[in-house]
Amino acid sequence: MRRFPLVVTAWAALLVAGFAVVVLLGAPVPTAAEELDAALHPTPPVSQAAAETTAATIVRLQHSSFEGTERTVTLATDFGVDHWVVEYTDISGTAPRGLRISVVVETGRVEVNSFP
Repeated sequence: MRRFPLVVTAWAALLVAGFAVVVLLGAPVPTAAEELDAALHPTPPVSQAAAETTAATIVRLQHSSFEGTERTVTLATDFGVDHWVVEYTDISGTAPRGLRISVVVETGRVEVNSFP
């Protein structure tokens, strides 16, 4: 009979310790809306890697039909404004279709356009 209180006390201590570890070390997992918001507002100046990550997140969350399609990344300058252009193209269907994601280097502004 004396062992029962000892076992319950040890179990309670482990339970409390486990919750403490989760609370102190566990970072909250971002929701899809938070991920999309972060992708649509990258921190400037935007590098090529950041632009590619932004585009991949947008494709995963909003345009999943383009996952696995061919992608090209170019640095373009229009009217003195540098921006990364990430294009996804799909020519497997009857008509070609594509997605263009433009990320301005200095401001982090993101524009998403699909075609046809």
